[in-house]
Amino acid sequence: MPKNISTGKKGQLDMNHKMKILFTLSITCLSIVASYAQVDYSKQVEALKKSFETKSSEAIKPYVSQALSFGTYPAGATIQILGQVFNNLPKLNSLDIISQKQGEASVKYNFNGLGDRSSKLFFDDQGKLTKLELVDNLLKEQAEAQAALARQKQTPTPGPLAEKYPYKEVKFKAKDGLEIEANLYEIDIDKPVILLCHQAGYNKFEYADIAPKLNEFGFNVMAIDQRSGGTFGGQNNATFERAKASKLETGFLNAEQDIEAAIDFLYEKYGKEVILWGSSYSSSLALFIGAANDKVSAMISFSPGDYFGDAKPSLSTVFQSLEKPFLITSSKEEAKVLSSLIAGAKLSKMQSQFIPQGEGYHGSRALWEGQEGGAEYWSQVIEFLRSLN
Repeated sequence: MPKNISTGKKGQLDMNHKMKILFTLSITCLSIVASYAQVDYSKQVEALKKSFETKSSEAIKPYVSQALSFGTYPAGATIQILGQVFNNLPKLNSLDIISQKQGEASVKYNFNGLGDRSSKLFFDDQGKLTKLELVDNLLKEQAEAQAALARQKQTPTPGPLAEKYPYKEVKFKAKDGLEIEANLYEIDIDKPVILLCHQAGYNKFEYADIAPKLNEFGFNVMAIDQRSGGTFGGQNNATFERAKASKLETGFLNAEQDIEAAIDFLYEKYGKEVILWGSSYSSSLALFIGAANDKVSAMISFSPGDYFGDAKPSLSTVFQSLEKPFLITSSKEEAKVLSSLIAGAKLSKMQSQFIPQGEGYHGSRALWEGQEGGAEYWSQVIEFLRSLN
């Protein structure tokens, strides 16, 4: 008989011991598989979805653990913070579970204006939320945005150039008879002309330190007060005030005729086409107007977007057929959407999008004196303007 075969009692005991171990391991594995198969956090996710839809924390409250907290905020403030988040976020289009396992679920959200976002939910043994990554991420983004805002210049700071290139106030009327007020920075009637249009809630003071610098580079400039604007930098918007006094509408699209009237004013005064410059909502109007108006030679557009809902077609349709020179720019984050609007358009050498290296800024504030990162914007603007000559 071969020596390596054991038929004694010890051999039988070894075999029994091994079988017990294998049996125990099998039972353990089956228990683990069974426990994972039984994991189902659909009720919690459905409650979270309802809270987003109702903009209230009531639906999710029964599933919130006392251990759930956000950042440095105490756990006692959790429900209040959730209520604020639900109330402030845009409309939720969908919320779906991607995967789940014991104590954790990966979910995908889709919000109006924010697109798709994915994050994880964490639960205790009772199925209550102990961590909500989406809210953690949103609060972190908010803190970063506030820190970035604190570093930004909040208003223009006119300096020596503003003294060197003083403006004179001019007035003219829009099609509906409303008087438009503007600051005209004129250096030479033979020089090119730029029309500067401000963003929402602002006025012509947005360009108080930008216009003199454009004068220095050899351009006549006019900054206007549009009826869709407001008090900014300690300055009133005269056109907006007149519109209110006359009970006229002051929405974004109502300002379109103000810009058109300004183009006519400059064209008649200088006998040449105008370079149209817009900021935020007016930068979109600049593209729509510039595409159709023969008195506009080129456009500079800071942070354009589809701001007008169904009242105007998407800017993507404008880019598809636009032949005039343009420079469009924005913050780095806004550039993602802007790139999608341009996608498919065949741009010429005189048409470009500038994306900043840094985080960048919304609107023409990127060019204010002393604005961190403003130099890269100025470089692109001057290069574009010189290419037009």
